[in-house]
Amino acid sequence: MVAAPRGLTPRGGGAAPGFAEPAGAVAPASGPAAGSGRHRALTTGRTRTVATNFDARGRRTVRALMAAGAVCLLGGLTMLGPAPVSIAPSLDAPVGHPALPVPDPFSPAAPVVDGVLAQLVTGKAPTPPVRAGTPPVELVLPARDLHAPVVAVTTGPEGALVLPEPPSTVGWWSPSALAGGAAGPTVLAGHVDSLAGGLGALAVLRNVADGEEVVLRGADGRSVGYRVTTRRQYAKAELPPEVFAAGGPPRLVLITCGGAFDRRTRHYSDNVVVFADPV
Repeated sequence: MVAAPRGLTPRGGGAAPGFAEPAGAVAPASGPAAGSGRHRALTTGRTRTVATNFDARGRRTVRALMAAGAVCLLGGLTMLGPAPVSIAPSLDAPVGHPALPVPDPFSPAAPVVDGVLAQLVTGKAPTPPVRAGTPPVELVLPARDLHAPVVAVTTGPEGALVLPEPPSTVGWWSPSALAGGAAGPTVLAGHVDSLAGGLGALAVLRNVADGEEVVLRGADGRSVGYRVTTRRQYAKAELPPEVFAAGGPPRLVLITCGGAFDRRTRHYSDNVVVFADPV
C-alpha cells in the first residue's frame, strides 16, 4: 500500500488512491459545470489557488494508470525478490522414522554375490577352484619315442601289483594319486618283458637319464608334464615303502623289473624305479 502525500486526504475517505483538494478550500458556487476539464481560479480571501478538476473519464484514466503502476511495482518486487523455495519432499528420512542402514558389501552380513556381479560389486576376481587330477590313460616319453596305453590296476591277494598284459600296456595303481593331483605319488608299473609279448614298454627305464621329459595324458584330454629327477634300483625285498606312501608333494613314480633274471622262478631280482617331478 502506497501512503498518500502529506496535506492530502483520500477522496471520500476510501482506500482507493486519488487526488484531493487542500484542506480549507471552498467549492465554486457558479461557473462551468464540474467535470468540464478546464482550469478555473478559486478565491478564498486573498489567497488564490489553482485546482484541477477531472471529469468521470479523467478519474477512471488516473485510476487505471495508478492500478497499472501498482501491478508493475508488484511485478518488479516479484522479479527482484528471493528465488522461489522448492516444495519438493526431502529425501531425508521422515521425522520419527530413522533411516535404514545401507549394508556394507564387504561385511560378513552382506548378501553373498557369486560370479561377474561380485567383480562389479567388490572389485575382486573370484578364486578359481582347484582342479582335480585325472586318471592317466597314456604314458609318453618323447626322448624314447614311447607311447604306451595305461589302465587301472590294483593289488592281488599277496599284496603284489597285478600288472597288465601284454607288457606294452602300463598299469596305474588306482589307489595312488591321479595325474596332476595336488599331492602324493602317481604310481605306474609294468612288465619289463614277457615270453609271449617280448620287451615291455617300461624296458626303457633302465636307460632313462635325469632331466628327461615324461608326459601323462589324462582321461579328460589333459596332458600333465613331469621331468625325471632320479633313477634308482632296489632289491625287490628292499623297495622303500615311501614309494607307495600317500601324501607329500605330487610326483610320478615309474616301476619295472630289473637286475638278474632267475630262469627257474622266472622272476627278476630287482626293481628299477624312476622318480619325476611335475613341471
